[in-house]
Amino acid sequence: MIACRYLVFLIFIDNFCTVCALYSLKNAAVRSSRIITTKTSLSSVFKTHETFLDGAEWISVQKFQAMITPNDNVISPVGKMEVVIGTIADTGERVAGVRADAATDSPVVSLDDDCFIYIDSVASIPSSFSEKDYDTIIMTISASLASVHCALPIASRIGGSSSDFTKSNGKVVVIGASDHARFAARGLSSIGMEVFLISTGNTRIDDSRITVLNPSVGDMEIGFCSYIGEFDSIVDTVSDEQTNVEFDDSVESWRKSGVLTLLRTRHNCEQYISTMTQSQKIIEENGLLFGPGKVKEHLQRISKNSARATSIRPPNGFGKTVQTLLENGITLSWKSDGEGIIRSWSVPQFWELASWPRDAAGSNVRFGLPVVDDLDTISNELEMFEEGEREKEKEELQQVEKSNSNPFVEEISGVNGLAQNIVDEKRNALLFLSAPFCRTCKSLSPGYTRLARTRQESGLMFAKANTSGPLGKELGRKLAVNSVPMFLLFRDGERFGKPLSINKLPSKTLDQALEYLTTGSEWDSDALDAIKVNERRKN
Repeated sequence: MIACRYLVFLIFIDNFCTVCALYSLKNAAVRSSRIITTKTSLSSVFKTHETFLDGAEWISVQKFQAMITPNDNVISPVGKMEVVIGTIADTGERVAGVRADAATDSPVVSLDDDCFIYIDSVASIPSSFSEKDYDTIIMTISASLASVHCALPIASRIGGSSSDFTKSNGKVVVIGASDHARFAARGLSSIGMEVFLISTGNTRIDDSRITVLNPSVGDMEIGFCSYIGEFDSIVDTVSDEQTNVEFDDSVESWRKSGVLTLLRTRHNCEQYISTMTQSQKIIEENGLLFGPGKVKEHLQRISKNSARATSIRPPNGFGKTVQTLLENGITLSWKSDGEGIIRSWSVPQFWELASWPRDAAGSNVRFGLPVVDDLDTISNELEMFEEGEREKEKEELQQVEKSNSNPFVEEISGVNGLAQNIVDEKRNALLFLSAPFCRTCKSLSPGYTRLARTRQESGLMFAKANTSGPLGKELGRKLAVNSVPMFLLFRDGERFGKPLSINKLPSKTLDQALEYLTTGSEWDSDALDAIKVNERRKN
C-alpha cells in the first residue's frame, strides 16, 4: 500500500510541474472583476470596475453586515461592488469610492449628474498615485473590505469612532504568508492594531509592528493561539473554519463550529474572517489536476450571471480605512489576463494549506487553532462564557447607577433602558451613543451637556448610552448603529429621521435636526446633507 501511494505521489509531482507552468501567473487577489466602459464625462469619472466577492470571503462580509445591521441580512452566493475613480463635482478633489444604487437613501457624493458614490466609501487619492495606478487602487478597495475593514475589532465600530480606528488597542491574528495576507497584516497595523502574522515558512515583512510567528511557538511548540492569549479578530487567508455557521452573531451560530466556539470562549475572539474564495475551495477539493478546469467554469458563471449578484453597501467608515491604506502606501495589485481582472487561487496558497501541520489529537484542525476535545467541552465552555457575559452586564448596570450624576443628561443602559426611559414613556429625545475608549466621544461630552442645559425649557430629553460591553453592543445592534459618536432622535418614543454622525459641537446639522423634532416638521435629508457638507468644508 505504501509503495502504491509513493508511485501515485511521483505521478502527481510530474503533473504538478506542468500545472505550475500553466497557472503560475495567477496571483493573490481575492475576487474576479470586470471593466465597465463609463458613459459619463471623463472630466468627472475616470474609471469604474465591477468587483465580485464569493466563497467564504463573501460569507464573512455578510456575517459582518448582519451583525452591525440586523435588518440588512441578504444571503446570496456572490456580492459585487462597482468601484469608481473620479473627481468630486463641487471641489475637483480626486477620490475613489463605491457607486451608489440609484434608489439609495444613504448619503452620497456627486461625481457628475449620473454618478454618485456612497459617502461612507469616499477616499481621497494621494498625489503620489497617478493614472497608471488606478487598477491598483481599485483592487486595494476591493481586497480591503473583508481582510482589513471587517476584521477591525468590534470596539472600533460600536465603541470607537468611525473616523479614528486607532483608539482601539485591538489584537488581530492574520493566518497566511501570501501577498494578500501580508497586505491584510500591514493594513491592520497601519490603522493601529497589534498584528500577529502566522506562517509555516520563513516569512519576512517590512513592518516592525507586526509579529511573525510559526504555527508552533518556542521550544515547547505552543500553538500560536495559546501563545498569543486573547485577541479580537482572526483573518484567515489560508482556509475556512465557518462550516455551517449562520449569518448572525448569536451563540447558536458559534455553537455549530467547534473551532469558532473555542476561539470565542478561550481567546475572546469576536471576529473570524476568512478570505478564502470559492475558487480556492474548488482547488482544495479537486486538487491541482482537476480543479483548474472547474475554477474556469465557476468564473465564467460569475461573469455570465453578474446581474444577479448582490450589490454591497459599504459599511460606515470604510472610506476612512481605504484612505489610511493609500496614505501609507499599502496596496494590493495583480496582473490582468486580458478581458478582465480575474484572480481566484494561487499555487503558494494551495501548498500552504496542504503543508500546514495538523493537530496530533487527530481532529484534522490546523495546528495552533484551539482543538475540540469532545462535545462536553463545548457545552461547558459555552456555559462558562455565557455566565461571564451575565456578570459583565451586572457590572455595567452598577456603573450606570454610579455615573448618573449629570442633572441635564440622563444615562441609560442597554435595550431595556431605552425602552423604559424613552420608548415606553413616548418621549421626545436626543440620544448620544458613546463609548469610554472613544476620544471623540469624550471631547463631545462637555458640549452635549451645554446643549442639554441651554434647552432645558424645550421639554426635550437628552440621553446618553454606552455602546461597549454586552448591553451596549446589543443596543448598537438593535439600533442598527455601527460607529460612535452617533446621535439618534426620537419623537413620541419612536425613531425620528436618520442617525447623525457628529464629531464636533456645536453643530448646525444637529441644531437643524432638533428644530425638525421640536417643531413637528418633516425630516429633510437633503437639507441636512447640504449643511453637513458645508460644515466639513469649514472645518
